[in-house]
Amino acid sequence: MKNIKYLFISLLAVLFVACDDDFDTPNVTEPVQGTAPVLNELAEEIDLVLMKKNEGETIVELTWSESTFADPIGVRYYVQIDTVGNEFANPLEFDRIAETTTAIKVGALNELISGRYPPAKKVELEARIRAFANEDLNSLYSNAVSMKVTPYLDVPIPSEFYIYGTATSESDVTKALKAYGANDIYTKYLKLTKDGLFKFAEKQASDGYDYNFGKFATKSDNIEAAGDNAGNFKFTGETGWYKVEADFVSSSLNITSHVVGSATYGFDYDNLYLVGDYNATDPTWDAGNAVAFTKVSEGVYTIEKVLKDGAQFKFIGQQSWGDLDWGNIQENGNTGILGPKTANGNITFDGGDAEYDITVDLNAGTFAIVAKPVYPTELYMTGNGVGPDDEDWNWKNELQFVPVHSHPELFWKIVWMKGSGNFKCAPQAAWAGGDFGREGDATDGVYAKGGTDIPVPATAGYYMVVVDLANNTIEIAEPKVYGMGNVFGGWEGGDPADLFTVDNTNKVIKFDGVPNDGELRMYVDAPTLNCDWWQAEFIVLNDKIEFRGTGGDQERVNVTAGDNISLNFLTGAGSITTP
Repeated sequence: MKNIKYLFISLLAVLFVACDDDFDTPNVTEPVQGTAPVLNELAEEIDLVLMKKNEGETIVELTWSESTFADPIGVRYYVQIDTVGNEFANPLEFDRIAETTTAIKVGALNELISGRYPPAKKVELEARIRAFANEDLNSLYSNAVSMKVTPYLDVPIPSEFYIYGTATSESDVTKALKAYGANDIYTKYLKLTKDGLFKFAEKQASDGYDYNFGKFATKSDNIEAAGDNAGNFKFTGETGWYKVEADFVSSSLNITSHVVGSATYGFDYDNLYLVGDYNATDPTWDAGNAVAFTKVSEGVYTIEKVLKDGAQFKFIGQQSWGDLDWGNIQENGNTGILGPKTANGNITFDGGDAEYDITVDLNAGTFAIVAKPVYPTELYMTGNGVGPDDEDWNWKNELQFVPVHSHPELFWKIVWMKGSGNFKCAPQAAWAGGDFGREGDATDGVYAKGGTDIPVPATAGYYMVVVDLANNTIEIAEPKVYGMGNVFGGWEGGDPADLFTVDNTNKVIKFDGVPNDGELRMYVDAPTLNCDWWQAEFIVLNDKIEFRGTGGDQERVNVTAGDNISLNFLTGAGSITTP
């Protein structure tokens, strides 16, 4: 009877239209009976952890039969998702589909459900098809199929991962500490400070993606939100050495202590040792005779070693194969990232039988192997603006610098500059390369290896020149010469010391009338000299200025109260005279 009723209504509508062309087609107000789609059952059970890296992969392909309505109206389909048992009271819905098949992809499903279901927690869902023809007609629904999925927090998975903040040894993102990554899990072992703040970045720069507190679904109990505008994490555990693990598969962040046997790893030990097969002189993999590092500061150790090609080594905290053991994180290599026992491999390095500084920083969880620079043992100056009047770029007078004792990178010289002209420096008394000049303009230029000629100051006189080969810089300053010793009241700490007078008229640096009988040495100083007074000292002996340089301690010179001291740095002559 019901079908006859609908047919009768349709016939009446056709009759009215045939009788009057101006009569509008009325809206259909009654649902038209049709055939609901039938959704095919799934071939296998779905129980899947959704992952960001798989967002383009298909979870399941759904197929269903066509839905028909009594009226020949085009049908569109929608896949609906809801919690199992909710009877689709509040379904989520994908965009419409014209065909009777569709593929549900990882990323699309995660995006659809992420606003309702928390990440990293399994949820049971069911899916059905809604067939739709006209807004005046009721939709028709298929049977449902179920699936279990664990959604993820949708954040980019980094290719590199760094940690920084006040809880760590680096607060600046440009120096952030690199973590080790494998299979979208990043691991870092380092010192963390109680109540300090931290967060993560994809690179050592401020314009990278910011992995702040909101970027992980779950966190260990010793982490909480700092509550600041930067979205920092706050570490609430006790200060110590920890494993930080950022897992982008499960969207979790965990900080745990590292324990091996009876040892809970710390960040500061009195001793650290080098063991391995790394050169021709030290014992090979002999833990009992492992070579000791020098402790520089809390958690920081250094050692100088010649390393061969194919060198392999580790760091241990005792002269035995005990619990304290550090190496390259997870596997053999030279990442610069420390891993403790059970999570490390040998450090491997091709050293070419050169000497290296090896530094271990347990605070930062890092190690570094840096070649020791080879500096020239001599350095000279030439030019038309320095030295005697007849000096003019020809090395006629060897204007040799003085090396700084135990600082092979530093050289100094007090030289006469003529008020006009230029100069350069080189590691030999000839033009044979490796010279130092100027980069930039004469006023604000940076003095560095290579470059153009260096102009002398416009006022003639004595000047102090300091060359720092480690930083490729040259400093020109007014000379400062001090007298040191009990003739001036004491020896301790470089004080008291009296400043000599620069007498450019007579081309000498002098001190008239020393205050006491006693012993004397002299030394120079400059802002960039970067050494203790005794490393840049000199004496007057046999009417000649003798510099300490790379040699040992010098004799102290005896003087009498009232004596005059005169130093001629043009000729190298010196005198101590009694008026």
